[in-house]
Amino acid sequence: MSAAQLSQIPPPEQIRDATQAVLARAEFAEPSRWYEIVIEALQALKRWLDGVSQWSEAHPSLARVFFIMALLVLLACLGHLFYLALADVLPFQRKKDRANARQARWDILEGAATNWREALKIARALLHDGNLRRAIWIAHRVLLGLLDEQGAIKFAGWKTNSHYLTECARNHPWYTTFAELTELYEGTVYANRSASEDVAESLVVRVDQFCDETSGSA
Repeated sequence: MSAAQLSQIPPPEQIRDATQAVLARAEFAEPSRWYEIVIEALQALKRWLDGVSQWSEAHPSLARVFFIMALLVLLACLGHLFYLALADVLPFQRKKDRANARQARWDILEGAATNWREALKIARALLHDGNLRRAIWIAHRVLLGLLDEQGAIKFAGWKTNSHYLTECARNHPWYTTFAELTELYEGTVYANRSASEDVAESLVVRVDQFCDETSGSA
């Protein structure tokens, strides 16, 4: 090869760049893995449908029974979805929901009482017996329930007291009592610190007054 021919050969870097540019074109790109997965899934579905078709031809009576059962299940699912979508606007359902909600709201008390009024009565009796810790726990639960009824908070088992204080608007007329009772609750129930009986009784009395103010008290 002559010197003139050698001089016409591009440098290795230029050859490498040109080769990489050619290989980067779409026609040289490998197929997407997602594309392969979709193709495999469609092929598996086709094989399954072919198997079902062959089985149906071999067992026409059973196939008819399974078809009817599948249709009934589908109709039941559609009916359930329809029920869930329109449950709030069905008149007969609203009464049932109110009754269930009225009973479910007292689950906050975890079996300590069956309604707010009974719970506060128990709390006052516990105060007189010197069981401040339990009395404060009950009063705090009642206040959470009353605030939940008003829509000021949304009670949930995973929430902490900090969540509830943040959720409740500071301009709510009960917020100050709520904050004081929560602080007393944290110290007495969680930290197991002694509390002032006068302070505890004052807060229980205030919660009792809030209960009287609401139309949902039992």
